Amino acid sequence: MLKSNPNGTGVKSRSIIKYLMKPDSAQKKLVSLEGLKREMFILAYVGFSKKYRPMDEATCKWVKLNFKGANTLVERGGEKLELTTDQLNAGDRLFRLYRFPVSLKKLIIVNENLINELKDRGFNKFYVRQNRRPQSSKQALKRKAVRMATEMVHKVKESVEMRQGAVKALENMMDNAKKGKIRLAEIRHHIDTIADTSSAEAMGVIAALKKSDKTYAPCIDVAAIFQGVYKKIYGGNRDHNVFKDEKQMILASFLHDVGKAKLPSSILDCTEKFENDSREKLLIRKHPLYGAEMLSKMGMPGFMVNMAKYHHVKLDTSMYSSYPEDARYESASKETRLIAIIDIYQALVGRRSYKKSWAPPAAMRYIEQLAGIEYDFEISEYFQHMMGHFPKGSLVELSDGSQAFAISVPKTDLERPQVIIVRNAKGQYLENHTFLDLAVEKDLSISKGLDHYDIFGEASLEFFMNLQVS
Repeated sequence: MLKSNPNGTGVKSRSIIKYLMKPDSAQKKLVSLEGLKREMFILAYVGFSKKYRPMDEATCKWVKLNFKGANTLVERGGEKLELTTDQLNAGDRLFRLYRFPVSLKKLIIVNENLINELKDRGFNKFYVRQNRRPQSSKQALKRKAVRMATEMVHKVKESVEMRQGAVKALENMMDNAKKGKIRLAEIRHHIDTIADTSSAEAMGVIAALKKSDKTYAPCIDVAAIFQGVYKKIYGGNRDHNVFKDEKQMILASFLHDVGKAKLPSSILDCTEKFENDSREKLLIRKHPLYGAEMLSKMGMPGFMVNMAKYHHVKLDTSMYSSYPEDARYESASKETRLIAIIDIYQALVGRRSYKKSWAPPAAMRYIEQLAGIEYDFEISEYFQHMMGHFPKGSLVELSDGSQAFAISVPKTDLERPQVIIVRNAKGQYLENHTFLDLAVEKDLSISKGLDHYDIFGEASLEFFMNLQVS
């Protein structure tokens, strides 16, 4: 049970602790194993059995394997050292395990299974956080959550036509780009509308529910997801946000694939897979260079050129899927690295005439597995934490057999979002759809993600838009 992502070693990433330590809603304290209770989050392990002081070879190896990415405080040669787990040696005396990455969430969120495992493993003291909300405020919080869920459904309904208009405008712009004429005026209006109406999040839900049947429709979906995620990570920090405003952010993500405008329609519209050494595949691999050249000639900022040129560069550049061939991963900006992950995610969840889509939860698991291989852990963790393990619009099955749409991204346990139940445990579809916060209702959990297309077919989006939340 105590086993983390095997690729989580030695990562400088934003710790999950930053999401857990909120002084206005939490009480932090030191507790023994007997004091651990559900609803608690472990911030640090600080009490250990004798086998950890010092650690023999086997114990050291076990800690390094199961706490990859965490920080430690140890004594070595009479000196106290702060080390990452991959720097541990046999003979070190362990005093603290802390700053856990998101991949170690199972070692942070307290439940009965974790308590039993901690006892067996010889961990006995912990710094914890526990939410302390007045009982009287719970009803008010639920009413607010239901209202927000209802507003999200309405926002999705309002944004469908907006997305269609943006797709058509981008198609027209790309058609003109094939002739050597890029007219940004064709898409400016749609960019302004998306930014002014704060519709990016809703369009991200649409992207998860609707077939991407147009050549450039995925660019719209990628842009919507990028705006939502990037704003949450960097939007309020002018030292890290390179975009002057949201409109420029949307424009940059719209144009990251502009180089495809130079590819023949026979390639873009083809429903067959090309061989790696085929003429068609070689041309496809050139579109990032085409895009960078086009944006440079237009006088676009360097970060936009970077997004076009390097969004297919992998951490492991020896992979065939990494191109341009001579590009280094270090050349890709953080914006480019983020849109690269979103590009992969959208390609997985988007339905095409020639392939079956992945359910969003399955796509998120795939993204997690590729961290450290195709892209760095830091950006991957940002993306996962902002999207959640069950992105908004995901169809899931609960532990009692009922079906529900995920409607929120939890700040702590990413596997316990707020959901809207559409089918009860008896298999009956509901007329009034029940709101449920899995972070509160601990008796239920998500057992698996579902492919909404298998359940609702082409009517998935329409079904979502007609939800009646109560």
